[in-house]
Amino acid sequence: MLRRTAALLTLALGASIALASGGVQAARPPAPTIVSVNTAPFSAIVRWRVDDAARVVVEVGADDRYGIWSPSSTTRGSSTEKTTLAGLEPATTYRYRVLARFRNGQRGEDRGTFRTDPWPHALAATVAPSLENTDSGSLAPFILNPALPPKVAGGTSSPTPTPPGSVPAPPAGSSAPLRVNGVAFFPRMVWRQCPSYYPTSIGAGINVFLGVSCGGSDVQFSNLAGRAASTTDAYKPGESGPSHLGWHLPDEADVSVGGADKLPSPKAEGRVTFLTLTDKFSVNAAAGPHGKDIYPGLFASADVIGFDTYPVEVRCSLAQIDNVYWMQRELVQLTKGKPTFQWIEAGPMEHCRSNQDPTPAVVRAETWLAIAGGARGIGYFPDYWAEDIRNEVRIVNREILSLAPALLGQVVSATWSPQQPVRVGVRKHNGALYVIAVNTSTSPATASFTVPGLAARKLHVFADGRTVSPLGNLVVDKLPGLGTAVYVVPPAGW
Repeated sequence: MLRRTAALLTLALGASIALASGGVQAARPPAPTIVSVNTAPFSAIVRWRVDDAARVVVEVGADDRYGIWSPSSTTRGSSTEKTTLAGLEPATTYRYRVLARFRNGQRGEDRGTFRTDPWPHALAATVAPSLENTDSGSLAPFILNPALPPKVAGGTSSPTPTPPGSVPAPPAGSSAPLRVNGVAFFPRMVWRQCPSYYPTSIGAGINVFLGVSCGGSDVQFSNLAGRAASTTDAYKPGESGPSHLGWHLPDEADVSVGGADKLPSPKAEGRVTFLTLTDKFSVNAAAGPHGKDIYPGLFASADVIGFDTYPVEVRCSLAQIDNVYWMQRELVQLTKGKPTFQWIEAGPMEHCRSNQDPTPAVVRAETWLAIAGGARGIGYFPDYWAEDIRNEVRIVNREILSLAPALLGQVVSATWSPQQPVRVGVRKHNGALYVIAVNTSTSPATASFTVPGLAARKLHVFADGRTVSPLGNLVVDKLPGLGTAVYVVPPAGW
């Protein structure tokens, strides 16, 4: 009898455990399942499955911060669907997660990793003027009081200053992105670098090498094949090879050459021309040796237009870092929708003997100021960096890589006061909002801005995941001296 009782107790205990286990399984929230991933150089297709009606989105990025949201999909029941992730970069490892929100209110996710295909041998680069340029008015609002933006040394006189007060920033303009094989692409560049530095630069996130140095174009092509894109000299239009985007025109052509009539004009399908100018196009800079009338022709002469201003190494005053933002916005206006970029000072240039060389904080601040101002690409000059600068370039480039589709997205005109030192730029991509805020002062400052459509959604600081809760559309946050914050606001409902 004792044995029989023990056996019955054992059976009862096993049954209760099984029932409890079944209850746990039954209570487990539903989740999507990743079925497969098919990759290409600039995109990936994620196939996923849900076992009930759900709203599904895929979030992707270079690490587990993700950052880019796909368009949402809705299923009526159990279904296997696919989501295309566009705007990716070749030869890059991405992390992603499939998020599902089911009709019972529960949420679930599945995570994975993939690597995009190598750089294609053949690249087709194109540009198309943006239709999103919302700021077609006078350039006068770029000076809103005597100190904003700071007048460039030797520049022309500014318009009548605006009285102090809460003056909103002028609307933001927009320029088109460079497209490579039909996909919006964010170039991160160096200028005429020797091949021995290629591995270091690629490791720091450089994806476009403008120009040939320390060897012929065949050396450049063979060293970069499958790893990055490059350009060759516009005076040698016949040169071509793997991952060739097109040509670069003479550096700082507005002072080194003059008008557009003195420049080569190579043309070929799937190839574009890059042009770098000084900041002398700006209404706040003194005219160069060839005057200011040359700039409309120069802007028309190339497909992708960039400039350099170098507040620390050329203007010899960190106080002029504000020009990085305002002149970028001005260039967007003047180039009428063409892709624009800016060179960031990343090392000594020996123009300012008594000035401190750029620090990692300066490199970071200038990079995000240029992007906030509308830059669709970034270059770093010179091309050899101290270890701390190289590390900062790598970190910033990884952030740009993760957020590139959004940084190239629709410009949103937020409201903020230019009389404060924090500069703001906003983008919208697949319902998510991306706000870039940079403190141009070396002292702590308050970032205060309103973003249309924010509607009290929380902002997540991309670098560290810190959360900022807005009041409706109003955001107030503290930034350290030269501090930057890229806020990511998920689409409504996520």
